[in-house]
Amino acid sequence: MKRSIAICGVSIFDGFRLLPRRTVVIRDGIVSAMGEDIAIPVEAQVIDGTGQTLLPGLIDAHTHVIFAASLRQALMFGVTTELDMFMDYRIAREIKQRHAADQMLDMADLRSAGTLATAPGGH
Repeated sequence: MKRSIAICGVSIFDGFRLLPRRTVVIRDGIVSAMGEDIAIPVEAQVIDGTGQTLLPGLIDAHTHVIFAASLRQALMFGVTTELDMFMDYRIAREIKQRHAADQMLDMADLRSAGTLATAPGGH
């Protein structure tokens, strides 16, 4: 059985306009339906979104991830992806391993440029 969530009565900002009072159905982490009068799966966890606004995840395009827990804080603020400009390769490896093992579901996704390259005596 697929895991389903239905958020009902929520306003949706789609990046261009605000759509009032819609239902969004999410199956296995993917939006599968959205509209005013859509069928809610029987097994779905139903969330009342009245008075709330749902928007696309934000991307922070210049970060420096010092420790994995900062990705949890980013997600709390609506940032679903961080683009790291340089980080310690050991932390990057740990985060990638945890993502692969589905241990990072409560943290933002990470894309990283890797190790910093700089001039002698630079950064």
